[in-house]
Amino acid sequence: MLTDIAVNDVIEGVVSDFGSEGEGVIKMGRYPIFVPFAIKGETVRVRVKHAGKDFAHAELLEVLAPSECRVKPRCPYFGRCGGCDLQHISLEGQLEIKRNAVASALKKFAGVDFDVPLPVSLNQFEYRNKISLPFAYNRTSGRVSLGFFEKRTHKVVPLKWCPLHGQWAADVIQAVSAWANECGISVYDEASGKGVLRHVVARMLDDLSLTVVVNADELPHLHRLSAALAEKFSDFCIYVSPNKKAGNAIFGDSVRLVFGEEREQRLGGFSARVSPKSFLQVNEAVRDAIYADVAAELAGGGDIVELYSGVGLLTAQLALLAPDVKIAAVEIEPEASATAAELARKLRIDDRVECVCEDALAYMKRADVKGGTLVLDPPRRGCDEEVLRIANERGFDKIIYISCNPITLARDIARLGWKLESVRPYDMFPCTANVETLAVLSRA
Repeated sequence: MLTDIAVNDVIEGVVSDFGSEGEGVIKMGRYPIFVPFAIKGETVRVRVKHAGKDFAHAELLEVLAPSECRVKPRCPYFGRCGGCDLQHISLEGQLEIKRNAVASALKKFAGVDFDVPLPVSLNQFEYRNKISLPFAYNRTSGRVSLGFFEKRTHKVVPLKWCPLHGQWAADVIQAVSAWANECGISVYDEASGKGVLRHVVARMLDDLSLTVVVNADELPHLHRLSAALAEKFSDFCIYVSPNKKAGNAIFGDSVRLVFGEEREQRLGGFSARVSPKSFLQVNEAVRDAIYADVAAELAGGGDIVELYSGVGLLTAQLALLAPDVKIAAVEIEPEASATAAELARKLRIDDRVECVCEDALAYMKRADVKGGTLVLDPPRRGCDEEVLRIANERGFDKIIYISCNPITLARDIARLGWKLESVRPYDMFPCTANVETLAVLSRA
């Protein structure tokens, strides 16, 4: 152990840095103590909650000398709810944290000392078009509620609204909670495996799409739920997703429309149907900015292979902006790939866009590439190492990498060994420690 710090020790110190999740870091020699809600430069008093061999975690007791970046959080649940990390920091301070996170990851994991600009920022509140909420049951009051999990727990913090979402989310919470209580529907209990209601997943684009995940085959009292939603929303549809399995997966194997009509939604410069399980960026303004910047990078760049292409929004935008380009859009999720293919047909670009429902690695093993650009937009864990190895063997001229995790982005850049031409971060998730990054690489 680097120090003799123990659990319940109370320590005063100066916060010298930020951790990867936006928490403050106090250094006792070379020993780091991570303190949520502490800000770099502050003098704080903390209590140690966990002391390991190489680091400790502590709770913030008092800010003795506050940072100029410290602000009053807009949300009354901040600090208990696990949805936000940085709402106590000004927007300018948040952007600097995210810029540093990208620059530090590139230096540490890719060996690249790059001048990273501040993230592109277009909004701070009411930007999320999707919300996922577990049900909870209070034994004392006998009431059902919806909320977010506390960070790293399965304890639900009941809430009535969230400043990262618009009024529509508060209306969903009110209507669904009232329905569950008035109908006396039971809540799923992880320990016993009994109870019906598990999660609500709602997305607001042009219309509201609401999915209720149940530990049952059918959604009880559907007509009363639709009546409750009709008091708040003029256009909506309801899905049910049966999930009788243990574990923390939200959706079950299937999602079934049980009320209303699945309508096309506006997605950038066009419209398409979006299923509840399809991945879609939650911040539409920043999404459009990223996609426009990707398209600008592809001017005169030859044909495109796009891995992890989702519902095809980026694919469609690239095809419309580059009418002479052919695109292979590869996506493993069948519903998302089908949505992308339908969109391509609707936009009459299906003669140049091939939507391939396949694992990225399997596709890369058989791909016959002659120049052009590889576009990567992987999940948070980054790309499979074998995908990157094969990408190096193919004839790509350029790689464009969209990442939601600076650490896996830097790791993958190091694995590729290509020259990093540009890096541009985006504040896709304000008030959280997450940052989206667009990196452009050329052969070294």
